[in-house]
Amino acid sequence: MLLNIAKLFLLLGLTRAIQSQKRPNIVLFLTDDQDIVLDGLSPLSKTRRWFNDGTFFENAFVSTPVCCPSRSSLLTGRYQHNTHVLNNSRSGNCYGTEWTSANGLESRSTIAAILQDDANYETFYAGKYLNEYRGKAIPKGWDFWAGLVGNSRYYNYTINVNGELQWHGDDYDHDYLTDLIGSLALDFLDQRKKQSFLMVLSTPAPHAPFTPAPQYSNVI
Repeated sequence: MLLNIAKLFLLLGLTRAIQSQKRPNIVLFLTDDQDIVLDGLSPLSKTRRWFNDGTFFENAFVSTPVCCPSRSSLLTGRYQHNTHVLNNSRSGNCYGTEWTSANGLESRSTIAAILQDDANYETFYAGKYLNEYRGKAIPKGWDFWAGLVGNSRYYNYTINVNGELQWHGDDYDHDYLTDLIGSLALDFLDQRKKQSFLMVLSTPAPHAPFTPAPQYSNVI
C-alpha cells in the first residue's frame, strides 16, 4: 500500500511544528490529462519558472494512468486494488456506492478527512473531483467545496458550491472554469478562519477539448 498522502502531509507538518511551532499550509494543483506524450509541459514555461527553486521529480509515475482510479489513489494514498475504483464509470466504483457509502473511503480515508479530523486543518476544494460525481453531496472533510459535476469542461457546466448547484454558460469573464477556480481560491484565502489550510485546485486544463483562455488562444 502507498503511504497515505494525508498522513505524509500530517507527518511533515508535525515535524516542522516542533521546529517552528507552525504547521505548513498545503496547496495542491491537480491538472487533468497533462500527458508527456502530448508534450503537455511545453506551453507552461512561465508556470515552470515559478517553481525554479522547487523540487522536480523527473522519474515519477502514477500507479494507474486512468483518470478516476488515479484521482482516487491521489485522494487516499492507496493503490487501485485497495480503492476498488476500476475505471471511469459508476459501475467501476467511480463515485460509486462503495466509494460514497458511510464506511467508504470518501468518508474516512481521504487527505481532507484526515487533515481536518487529526490536525484541525481548514480545507478547500475547487474543480473536477471524480468523473461520475453528481448531485449536491459534499464529500466529508471539505470546509469549502466547489466540485464540478461530471467530467472536464471549460464552459457550459454545473458546479456544486457548498451544496448549491450553479450553472455556468459561455461568458469568459464569468464562466471560464480555470479562472473561476482561481477566484474562489483567492476568496477563500481572504476569509479563512484557521491558520493552517489544505487547498486543492483541480483545473480541467489541459484536458480535451483544449480550450484556452482567449488571450492565450494564439500563443504557440
